[in-house]
Amino acid sequence: MGFVRAKTTGFNAILPTRDDPWKALVLRGDQAAFINQGGLLSEGPLLQSYGGQLAGIPEPFASCSDAAFEVRVTAYPRRAIFVAGDLCLDWVWGVGAKYQGPISSHPEFGRHIPPAYLSDIDTVMGLPNVPYRTMLFKGDRCAIIEWGDKGRGCYYEGPLTGLNEQGWKKLPADMKGGFDHAALLQAPNVYYQTLLVKGDRALFLDWGTGPKVVGSYAEVAAGLGALPADYRKPRLPAAGRFSGIADDVRLDLRVDLEGTLPVVSGDLFTVSDGSYYNSFVLDADQAVTLPATVTGIAKYAVTTGRTLVSVEVDTLAPGGTATLTRSAPDGTNLTTFTCSYVSRFLRTIDFEIDYVAGTEPVTQYATTDHPRPPGLAKRIMTAQAAFADAGVELRTAGIPNEVSLEGAGANLQWSDAELHAAMVSQFSLHRDTQQWKLWGFIANRYGEADEVSTTDGIMFDYLGESFQRQGLAIFYDTAKRFGYTGKREGLFSWTHEIGHALNLLHSWQKDPPELLGPLEGHGDLSFMNYADEYWGGPDGQDGDREAAFYNAFTWTFTAAELRHIRHGFYRHIVMGGDAWSTNSAHKGALAQNTPAPSESGLRLEVSSKDVFSHGEPVTAEIKLSLDGSTPTAQATAGLKPGGDRLVLLVTDPAGHTGPFTPVARACGASRRVTLDAGTPALYHSAYIGFGAGGFTFDQPGTYTLQARYHAPDGSTVTSPDHVVQISPPADENDKAAGDLLMGDQQGMLLALLGSDAPQLSDGNAALDRLIADHPDHPLAVYALMAKGTNAGRHFLTLTENGVEVRTADTDTSIEQLGTVVETTLDPTIDAGVDNITLNETMRRLARAHARAGDLKQADVVLDQLVDTFRDKDVPPPVLATIVEQAETIRAQLHPQAAPPQ
Repeated sequence: MGFVRAKTTGFNAILPTRDDPWKALVLRGDQAAFINQGGLLSEGPLLQSYGGQLAGIPEPFASCSDAAFEVRVTAYPRRAIFVAGDLCLDWVWGVGAKYQGPISSHPEFGRHIPPAYLSDIDTVMGLPNVPYRTMLFKGDRCAIIEWGDKGRGCYYEGPLTGLNEQGWKKLPADMKGGFDHAALLQAPNVYYQTLLVKGDRALFLDWGTGPKVVGSYAEVAAGLGALPADYRKPRLPAAGRFSGIADDVRLDLRVDLEGTLPVVSGDLFTVSDGSYYNSFVLDADQAVTLPATVTGIAKYAVTTGRTLVSVEVDTLAPGGTATLTRSAPDGTNLTTFTCSYVSRFLRTIDFEIDYVAGTEPVTQYATTDHPRPPGLAKRIMTAQAAFADAGVELRTAGIPNEVSLEGAGANLQWSDAELHAAMVSQFSLHRDTQQWKLWGFIANRYGEADEVSTTDGIMFDYLGESFQRQGLAIFYDTAKRFGYTGKREGLFSWTHEIGHALNLLHSWQKDPPELLGPLEGHGDLSFMNYADEYWGGPDGQDGDREAAFYNAFTWTFTAAELRHIRHGFYRHIVMGGDAWSTNSAHKGALAQNTPAPSESGLRLEVSSKDVFSHGEPVTAEIKLSLDGSTPTAQATAGLKPGGDRLVLLVTDPAGHTGPFTPVARACGASRRVTLDAGTPALYHSAYIGFGAGGFTFDQPGTYTLQARYHAPDGSTVTSPDHVVQISPPADENDKAAGDLLMGDQQGMLLALLGSDAPQLSDGNAALDRLIADHPDHPLAVYALMAKGTNAGRHFLTLTENGVEVRTADTDTSIEQLGTVVETTLDPTIDAGVDNITLNETMRRLARAHARAGDLKQADVVLDQLVDTFRDKDVPPPVLATIVEQAETIRAQLHPQAAPPQ
């Protein structure tokens, strides 16, 4: 996050001087226009301004300053502060830097800034007469600070209209805040006068009497009107948001003139209860110049008879209006909305952020830090700036909160269950509803304890069948291991996860194939690609893909992704709307689009039990192996359904086909594997009974599974169909036991392998009843596995005082996981878990014994693990992998012992 928000103007800052008559430097990148009230005096490099007194200003300030103000002290030489993101440069003209670093750490100024003004302020302005007096603007509020060695700090914070001077109380309705720039016009014997700029409009305010002139640049100050064209061109997309009410319906209207042809879209809500009920989008058939009318047949999210839409709009600026009519194609059943201008942004999202102590909030990136590709300006990039370029205001909600780890111990890793519980407890804006609110969390690591995770980001929040995509997390320790922290890669990952929260898929996951970008999507220069999955460089797949990506990337989304972000139907994009990948920018990999045959040398198979009983968790095994056409083949680990590589299509008894979406989707590094005689196959066991859309197998009948794997060569490997039968309950006891696993909370607990989250308490109670009332039923083993796994690990809970840790209950974990293993290995009963899940459970059981201090029993379990699968006659490479897994854990549990040879 930057100290100053993304500007809507074509220039970055106004730095007024104390010259008489008034003059100012208008900054745009590394250029500066020198103006007075009467006209343009000169334009050229900033560092050559004022006879070279600014020469030597370092990057990023020389090119990327997004605010500047003079320190109003009586002594000369002059002194100004330049702001670039969250950094500042205190520069003495003609001398050099007095301070350079984070603005919050400026020894005189930073400590006086109120916390709410440490990020995303609108602008900053020096004030005269009293040394070091500075005014910070944010929305319709301001803070006035008197700093320096003897300053009294912040002595006013409140509404602009609350200032003592009467002029601020007379601001026009469309210019009461949200200013891009504020510059003091000081002159001898004249009370304070200020030039305020908002988008392409300006205001000349006399603090005592009120506005003197309001209008275009040229109308307010001839010098502003004489700026070069690039300075006067708005930086944001040529777009605007309007709102109006008619017949108990509120319309949020978006008018977008950015592309070749205009696009108009809108969402409709019932005023009486606030509920959403429809969206539309209308593509114009010809270019327009405002004022203009766009008319045509609109496409709606929900079928309606009033498809004829006409929009008249005068200007995309404060004070503008838009009139929309909806009617049947013959003009009957007409409704007219008179809409007032709301914002230059097409959507506004409130983004709340928390971070764990010892981590750092995601920082900015100065595009001057690396060679810039064509089309990328010299500027400070933040997530807010990236989405502003897309027409979306990512507005900081509240103050980023640091979460204390005092007393929590070391090596904390966060599970999906803990992340969701943290969001519900800490996200102050969280509601189980559809709303433009998002929570970001910077945590330590992801995954189970002692697991080495490659996940650097995750978009989560899948509790139940709705209200999803409200939370995301970045994992600092993993990013640090990859070398991403404080660099462009860290900002890229953060922005990428926000894209997922807006229901965007990865570049190579889109379907049907004709909607993929170049090189099967791997050629996309987009936030939704992976840099190491980019094939568009001079060497394609064989070169340094990450370097090739950043050498061409202009920090934006593709045209189709921008279309979704700006004009996607409300439920398709809003947080809490459609489940992730449902109605995303592209459809997702659905069965009606059969991929071309793969020549990757790989075979994909899906297997499971043929028949599952009522309520029984459905687990599928995914196997990727050589197909026999070649002795070796390249593969990428990652066979989790709904992940980066594999989609699992499920066809239900009614014939409907859709992808299984897991309860969380993670992003991280791709591990390449060479399949050969020594490693002929990769395996993964996935619980697919419950996902983001709720229960997958909620009715008895015949289901068909088909997996599709995105191979490293870009082809799609398709598995043969696998048929699964879900049986109805055999009797009342079978129904009672199965019903105890069929609630949404129980499904989530099985997917998360247990949780302490309070919002899942009813589900945990149901699992406890299953264990207590039906101890001998085959389904009890699944409740024991979820409960035992959760008991065997810590559970992190965010509170107002920091992170609280519920330590592992090793006795309960050993008892419950031991029962799972014992039941599965008992040849006299037909119950238990599949082989891969058994392997994972036995390794968890060994760790539980070690945590309890019984290393001898941990070794016994690891020996039993190897013997069990040796007795099962698994293929030698599989057995070798299991042996390696067991010995790796043994070495971790006996750190003093020599590593296995």
